[in-house]
Amino acid sequence: MSVTHRSISIADEGGTFGSLNASTGLPSPSGLTFSSLPAERDPVIIFGEPPVSERPDLRDGPYGYQPELDTVWSGSNRVQRRTGEVSVRIDFTTGTGAYTTTGLGLLLRAGLKRVAHTATSSDNVSSASGNQITPTNEANWAVGGLISSIINGRAEYSALTSNDRLGAGTDIGVSPSFSAAPSTIYPMDTFYLPTGTNSGTVDTSVCFRVDGVNFRTYAFGCKLSSLAISLEGGRVMGDFTFQAACIIDDHDDSFYSTGVALGPVEPVFLAGAPAHFRGSYVVLSSTAPTTSTDKAGTTGDELARTALDCESFEITLTNELTPKGHSNSILAMSDMEVSNATVEATLTLSAPASLVANDFRDRVSRQVLVGTGPTGTGKGAAFYIPSAFLTVDPLTYDVSGEIVKQVLTYSQGRFGGDVGTGDAKNSLFRIGLGV
Repeated sequence: MSVTHRSISIADEGGTFGSLNASTGLPSPSGLTFSSLPAERDPVIIFGEPPVSERPDLRDGPYGYQPELDTVWSGSNRVQRRTGEVSVRIDFTTGTGAYTTTGLGLLLRAGLKRVAHTATSSDNVSSASGNQITPTNEANWAVGGLISSIINGRAEYSALTSNDRLGAGTDIGVSPSFSAAPSTIYPMDTFYLPTGTNSGTVDTSVCFRVDGVNFRTYAFGCKLSSLAISLEGGRVMGDFTFQAACIIDDHDDSFYSTGVALGPVEPVFLAGAPAHFRGSYVVLSSTAPTTSTDKAGTTGDELARTALDCESFEITLTNELTPKGHSNSILAMSDMEVSNATVEATLTLSAPASLVANDFRDRVSRQVLVGTGPTGTGKGAAFYIPSAFLTVDPLTYDVSGEIVKQVLTYSQGRFGGDVGTGDAKNSLFRIGLGV
């Protein structure tokens, strides 16, 4: 027997769902560029079950027939395949440069859309307030995108609601407010849950390759079905679950004959820093965001902020994936569409917030922004719901321990407070990573 040292690598399928080979119609890793993820070991397993139909045919005795594998033929042989889920647990370590091809970026792009500011480094700015900023060039900052700053030694975050504030061609507006007028802002790649005519779209599908001592497995046509963000000793972790359209084992590299030697692959670590729930804030906007109608004009929502005494948080994104079925290939589908999505954020407060006491009763929406430290060039991660409503009464305190705690549970609502043009404009949930 061999040891189970193993690795998991990810590749962008580049718009070809399932990585189908044009000449054979079968999934193929040819042409894919894999990057080994610095993921936790335990969730990386050989996954999935073969899709079969049982054969309860007539018989002349107490025996059974082999089930019929739902697959295609290659030459004179059936192609062995499985379907199932792929699980990856990884922290939010950031890095300099765009997240288009990095492992963490691909994990997010398979379930969300991505937008980037064209500003590529920190921008020394002047500010009239925590909501109004005059950058070097306001056109370099994308509406809906997240930004960060360092104020009094702590990481702070906000999102652009306009990049031509008051139509003056000089300012950007942000919400919720920074605690003070920032002197420097840092761009972030923003991964967002689209709405309107872009609902259900993601950037790409991905392929996973699990490598180990004397084994290899590919998972083709993978899209994100859920992401659970939580804390482990202050470190921000993401539990990613993907639905795979087709899983094929190639334990001796005889099926694909890639020439890549079997064995685990050393992970690629980004050069930034792991995000920790330290030196940062959890912020609620102090007034309600625009919800029922889209805001007009050149000035978007510019809401005040209230920082909470939050000791922990959990955020869960769930994508409902619906196959677009067809008979053309072994995948039995041309794609998987995100037919619905839900976001739930749970904040545990060690000091109850009177601000939200009547929010559930009065159906109040607020912006929820969870920041992490450190931030700066290539650093920082933030999680943002621009219009969130409570799903649990905040007056139901948790008195099971030694300290009274308040647990706030939010879901995403409609948002219309961004103005101007931008891919992430009025999107419903956003994750920002420092570049």
